[in-house]
Amino acid sequence: MNRAAAPDTVVGVEAALSELVRLFNRPAVQRRLMAQAGVAIEVGAYWALGRIGRIGPCRLSELAASLGVDASTITHRVQALERSGYVERLADPADGRAAVVRLSPEGSAALLRLRATRRALFERLVASWDDGERRRFTAALERIAEALTREIGEP
Repeated sequence: MNRAAAPDTVVGVEAALSELVRLFNRPAVQRRLMAQAGVAIEVGAYWALGRIGRIGPCRLSELAASLGVDASTITHRVQALERSGYVERLADPADGRAAVVRLSPEGSAALLRLRATRRALFERLVASWDDGERRRFTAALERIAEALTREIGEP
């Protein structure tokens, strides 16, 4: 059954979710998480490090597409990660002329620290919520993510 939401309810959902995304994506938040995790990289490289950790070894073009940025942007970010020792370039096993990037052992350790720091932040944010509130919030966010993925037609 397709239930139409009241316009004011939809406006509230859109406003609350937009504000949450805006706050979490603020460079100050990312810098704070990185400082707490002991990871010294550029804010833009933070997202690239996490994405490489999720998708595994990949070409720069695949990484750029998955982040929705152009090739020159991702090249700069990956070079910063390489200089920090968090990623390494290897010959692409499918095409020796191309390269893939993957997390180095240091990059994997840094990503684990970042994830633990981010998880600790969320634990503090929902500390006063009961398990039912946490489950309902998680389910609602998952539904929004799935609907948006269907709407835009990409993972």
